[in-house]
Amino acid sequence: MQAEDEVVWVCQYCGIHNTVDVDFTVSGKLDFIEDCRICCRPNRIIITIDPDENIFVEARYIDE
Repeated sequence: MQAEDEVVWVCQYCGIHNTVDVDFTVSGKLDFIEDCRICCRPNRIIITIDPDENIFVEARYIDE
């Protein structure tokens, strides 16, 4: 894993795949809002990294 990497997430509103660059030098869970590149609706993106450096990406509605 590099310091900055691109991850893929799926918009909860329109289902399109999106990408975002993430800085993995920040420790802990990453939790931020990102707009879909097609429908422009906000999604809550949650990224966690386990001890084996596996990356898990979740996209949620912002009110969840």
